[in-house]
Amino acid sequence: MLRGQRVVVAAGLLVLPAAQHARAALFHRNRVSPSRHASGVSLRKRLHVNDLVAEPGTVELDWGALYSRTTGAFTAPAALKFTPAGNSLFRGRTEHSVAFDSVANAAGAGARSTRFSDHLTFAATSVLFDTPHFDIAVGPQVTAFPRNESGARLGAAAIARFDGGGNSVGAALGWTAATSASDTNPAGVWDFGAGYGQRLAPSGVLGRFTPHVNAVPERSTGFERTLAAFGGVEYKITEQVAIDASGQRYGLTGGTPDRQFLLGLTINLGTGR
Repeated sequence: MLRGQRVVVAAGLLVLPAAQHARAALFHRNRVSPSRHASGVSLRKRLHVNDLVAEPGTVELDWGALYSRTTGAFTAPAALKFTPAGNSLFRGRTEHSVAFDSVANAAGAGARSTRFSDHLTFAATSVLFDTPHFDIAVGPQVTAFPRNESGARLGAAAIARFDGGGNSVGAALGWTAATSASDTNPAGVWDFGAGYGQRLAPSGVLGRFTPHVNAVPERSTGFERTLAAFGGVEYKITEQVAIDASGQRYGLTGGTPDRQFLLGLTINLGTGR
C-alpha cells in the first residue's frame, strides 16, 4: 500500500455516466434498511484489516452475505475497486471504486421480492500521508438511486489508521448531502467510525486470524442520533484471499434496533490494466 512513499495527493473524483464507495448513508422506504447498513462494510474493514487502497496495478473485489435477524432480509453487498499502476494522481495513488448490493431480498406487501441494488456509490480514495505505521486517505463519493429515491447523495470520507506490533487502530469521518431531500433521504448525514483489530500471532496458523471491533455513531437531519457496534474475525487464506465473519448491531442508542450477521469475502484479482 504505497509503503515507503511520502506523498501528498489531491483527491480525485470518479465520474461515470450512471453516476461508493459504499460509505454514503442510504435511506429508503423504512428507517431500517439492509442496503444502508451493508454500505459501511468495506470501510469498516479498512479501519483495521485491509490496506486503505487496493495495491497499485490491481483489481480487488469485496463481496458479502448479510442476513438481518430483525427483519429477515438478505443482502449481498459488493464493491469493485481498482488502483491503476503508476506514480501520478490517477495512476498509482488513487483507488477508484463502485459499491452496490448484488442481491437484495426483503419482505414486501405479503410477499418477498428479490432485486438488484437500489443504489450505486462511486468513490475515488487517495492516500494523503503514508508511513510504515501511520496512513491517511481521503475520497469524494457520489451515490445514485436507480429507484425509490430521486436525485443523488454527494459527500466525502477521511480515513486514518495506525499499525504496530500486530495491532491496528483506525478512525473514519464521513459526510454526505442529498441533492433532493425527503423523509427517508435526509438533507445531511455525519458519522464517525472507530475500530481496533489484533493479529493473533506474527506467523503460523494463528497469524492468519485478526479479531476486530468497531463503533459508529451517526447523526442525520430529521433522524435520531444512533450508535452501531460490530465485532468479528478475519481469516486470511492467502495473500490475495480473505474471509470475514461478524455480528452487527444497529440502534444501540436511538433509531430502530437491527441485529445482523455478515460473511464477507475479499479477493485481490491481480493486475488490472
